[in-house]
Amino acid sequence: MKYNSIQGLFERITRTDIQKKVFAQIIDTKYTYRQFLEGVHKLNSLFQSRNLKKGDRVILSTSDDYYTALFFIAFLRYGIVTIFLDPEVPEKQAKALIKKADAQGYVMDDPLFESRNVIDSSNQFQLRVKKNLQKKGKLFNRLLKRKTEANAAEPNTFPAILASIGEKEITIPSIAFSDLAYVLFTSGTTSEPKGVMITYENLFAQLHTLSKVYELTNQSRLHNILPLYHVDGIIQGPLLALYNEGTWLRPMRFDQSKINDLFHSFYKYRASHFFCVPLILSFMDKYSENYEDSFLTEDFKYIISSASKLDEKLWIDIERKFKVTILNVYGMTETVAAALYCASGDHPRKVGTVGIPIDCEAKITNSEGAVVKENEAGILWIKGANVFNGYFKNPDATSKAIQDGWINTGDIASVDEDGFFKITGRIRNMVISGGVNIYPEQVSEMINSHPDVIESCCIGISDEHIGEKLVSAVVVSPNASLNKSDLLSFLRPLLKSNQIPKDIFFFNALPKGKSGKIQTNQIEKQIENLKNDTQKTFSTGHQESIKTAASEAFGIAIDMLSMDDTAQSIDGWDSMAHLMFITILEKRFNIRFATSEMMNMTSLRTSERILKKKLDDR
Repeated sequence: MKYNSIQGLFERITRTDIQKKVFAQIIDTKYTYRQFLEGVHKLNSLFQSRNLKKGDRVILSTSDDYYTALFFIAFLRYGIVTIFLDPEVPEKQAKALIKKADAQGYVMDDPLFESRNVIDSSNQFQLRVKKNLQKKGKLFNRLLKRKTEANAAEPNTFPAILASIGEKEITIPSIAFSDLAYVLFTSGTTSEPKGVMITYENLFAQLHTLSKVYELTNQSRLHNILPLYHVDGIIQGPLLALYNEGTWLRPMRFDQSKINDLFHSFYKYRASHFFCVPLILSFMDKYSENYEDSFLTEDFKYIISSASKLDEKLWIDIERKFKVTILNVYGMTETVAAALYCASGDHPRKVGTVGIPIDCEAKITNSEGAVVKENEAGILWIKGANVFNGYFKNPDATSKAIQDGWINTGDIASVDEDGFFKITGRIRNMVISGGVNIYPEQVSEMINSHPDVIESCCIGISDEHIGEKLVSAVVVSPNASLNKSDLLSFLRPLLKSNQIPKDIFFFNALPKGKSGKIQTNQIEKQIENLKNDTQKTFSTGHQESIKTAASEAFGIAIDMLSMDDTAQSIDGWDSMAHLMFITILEKRFNIRFATSEMMNMTSLRTSERILKKKLDDR
């Protein structure tokens, strides 16, 4: 089967009839296809002048959404391998990934060069992304149109360097399906981070399938606010829009304070598809009051949910409440983005499942490798043109993951008599919290680096709204005075905010089997007992109740909390934690907060006032 190529894609989008069309709208700034193509052309000229060649690896790490998309697609067109490195990754993880990548170049936000110890080198392609004070869209357009000489004071900064690049002839190398397109690392704290290598064939096979399943056209407007350093953001956002000559919408970066703007944005920007994770759907469900008609427009077609398990009740509630259809998608970084689809249109749908394989194969086997019977649980394997070929410089991990072209997903699943797959568990030691993959071993590694810690074990505990939440069991040295707040303070500079354990439990010793292996199931039981004991002593006093809920939701010791704390003063008070905070209080007092109340609970003091009034009115 033939798939479109990067060369063919650019031949299509250089037509004059598409030039004035909006390619991307990021917040209130619009970028036309003409502006985008001029930017790609100038970057390709820059690559050629700096002797970058096909196959060179360049680390991309900028917090600017448009620049991230622009560089990635410019790299694709020129045959340069993008090494994605989230700009928010802590220093230690970033340095480990940089060492592993052994890149020939860097495009990073200016401060990251210093914090990650990247030394200026004439032997490498280095481009510093510098923020500008004036409106980005106007500056970018002005720089593209200028024909004058470059700003000599900043020859290696972007976008200033674009001023030096005129209409130069460039030679685009020939790119084969087997060529490497990008590498995306699935971990980074350990000494052997795994980089998923995706070829052009993998990528274009996936784009072909996604376009077909989602029923995309050149009129499609893809509303995608997911992180761009994850496949569901970068592949199912700007690249998928470009592939279909559509428009990528990114009106905001999601957080709970902007939920009203999110509801309004579907109509305002005439979105046809909304890409999200179940966590966002949980927010929308809770904050839905007076917004039930948000998707009832002529343009809108589907919500696409990916990245983590979509609870069946939430699925049904959202579809009924908003009168919209959800397409539930299952995939992994190793399959580019997706593999199984519970879709619509010409494809059958069964709520509560991850659907059927489309343009690929799936099977379920037992531990001996034999295919299991219908409705029997086993290991899920996937095979197809979208499945990666291996991990970057890691043949051992590759041989363990791939057998005869089939990838072991690490998930436990079953398939029913109609061919619908359902995920029932996971054999990989990974926690999916709010759609974000967290590797417990990485967090334990950081905890164990504390001088007072003997050992630790991190596990995921089921949570109805975010899938799982990460908690830690820790053993400290005898006579050590380490407490929860001290350990959390130690971890914050070492881990991303979503990797910080939601709770820490101190053990005298971790339960182990005869072989010395830590028994995580026993840890989970002991933690559950400790939580039950805490619930029994959960004070009926409003302030203590608020602090107890905040401690669990935000990962901060109670003695470190003040009723004057706000969402700005507490590092762990992000959108996901806010949802947990509200849910804990609702369960504790058997109440349900209204949308307006949840929106105003941005400090512990205000939360106490709202809670008290809610209880008084009951």
